[in-house]
Amino acid sequence: MEKKTSNQTVSKLIQLISCISESRTPMRLQDISERIGVPTATAFRYLNALMQEGLVFQDAATNRYAMTWRICEYGKLVRNHMTIRTLSGNLVSELSVKLSLGVCLVIERNMECVYLDCVYDPDSISDGVPLQRIGLQAPIHAVSSGKMFLTEYTENDIDLLISKKGLAQLTEKTITTKEGLLEEMRRTRENNYALEDQECEPGLRCVAVPIYDYHKKIAAALSCFGKVETMSFEHIQKVILPDLRAVAKEISFRMGYEDPH
Repeated sequence: MEKKTSNQTVSKLIQLISCISESRTPMRLQDISERIGVPTATAFRYLNALMQEGLVFQDAATNRYAMTWRICEYGKLVRNHMTIRTLSGNLVSELSVKLSLGVCLVIERNMECVYLDCVYDPDSISDGVPLQRIGLQAPIHAVSSGKMFLTEYTENDIDLLISKKGLAQLTEKTITTKEGLLEEMRRTRENNYALEDQECEPGLRCVAVPIYDYHKKIAAALSCFGKVETMSFEHIQKVILPDLRAVAKEISFRMGYEDPH
């Protein structure tokens, strides 16, 4: 019983912090107690505890409550110490083992893709030849993760990409025209996943899904790759995408993203 009460108290404190944080103006005690569903005396006790910790202040003129900026310091500390790679933990390697395919965690930097993590079995993916990935860059137009990032590009951004980076042809299947890239962006937005079919490396197929941050922007992409014969389009739809999306959703949650669904 004591543990349940303690959990409820913590839950109400978090609700109180969220309630005040979301308000554009300082709030009355009565409004706070109604919003979080506790008596005014209980809300007052919670507020006093938060004031003692420097997280909340009371306006002397109106007696209303608001958050201090101290809570921003906690967010800054988390951002400084907890990178996307750290937040993902062992999820990338666990997914690779589960699917028996390569799995990569990718970010965008200067209109290119940068691999933060990549786990795979060389014997099953590249005939025993190691594929160097981590820390390296890949052209944004030719890999599935890059196509995911491109969904947030405008047409002017695409023009800038073409003028600065070009659309190099890496294989006979690489998209090398603006029109083709715009159509691929449309399809990727519609599906909310990106597919790369031997456009970067012959014989390999790759699919990527977005990872969102607390700004509801794409912060990274999670991709899965393997030989064409082991990644049929049906297998991607029925087996790979559900697991890939589940892991991406968990990493997004760890980055503070709130799924509207």
